[in-house]
Amino acid sequence: MLRTLSLVLCLVAVSQQLEISKFSVPEAVEKGSDAELLCEHDGIGKLFTVKWYWSPNGADEPTQIYQRVLGREQIITIPKTEPHLNITLIEEEKHNLALWDLQPEHSGTFQCQVAEEQGDFQERRNASDMVVFSIGEGPKLSFEGEEEVLVVCEAVGIAPKPDISISYDSTTFNTTLLEGPIDGLYNVSTNATLHRQDIEGVEISCKLSFEDESIASDVMEVADTYQSADSAERTTAVWALAALATLLHLQL
Repeated sequence: MLRTLSLVLCLVAVSQQLEISKFSVPEAVEKGSDAELLCEHDGIGKLFTVKWYWSPNGADEPTQIYQRVLGREQIITIPKTEPHLNITLIEEEKHNLALWDLQPEHSGTFQCQVAEEQGDFQERRNASDMVVFSIGEGPKLSFEGEEEVLVVCEAVGIAPKPDISISYDSTTFNTTLLEGPIDGLYNVSTNATLHRQDIEGVEISCKLSFEDESIASDVMEVADTYQSADSAERTTAVWALAALATLLHLQL
């Protein structure tokens, strides 16, 4: 009997352990978009405090952006940063936050803390990183020169700090030249001087990439086939002769 009672008490104690039942922070959000931060706990009938913290990249200390003591009004604190971190509540009775018009400077770690203030003090914390990225304009690929061809790959208004590369066949050039950040954004480029005979009629690609693999976009790579002016003239002449032959055939 005593064993059974002890087992029941243990089960009750376990069932009363405070847990964060739902927690979610987006891994990657595009510049100017919105995000939802979810933090819900399974504690009922006791006094709980729920807080959200934000640690921008490079910050020494986290900044509190939300607090709610059960039975009292929610308090949202807008950090004194530029640009402002825009925060609203998704639902009044929950502790889920909506962030809107996000900018690269808002990248960082978001942490939810739930604490039971009565009885045996319990506290739970969950945290996750979010990166606000920008693809900006590009990447763009250009060619200059005839025998010695300068191949340039560039993009502007990018975040976070990117890498950029030129590649053809099994050869890759990835010496990244950076400008910035300006308002959280970078301009980035790389170039390579190649011999015409090595790349004539060959597809060359220009690719933008990030260390954070959660950032993905189908516009981060462009490709073009290099064709010299002489080659273009020969191609035009061939097409012109083909068109003339077709016209003569039709007349006959």
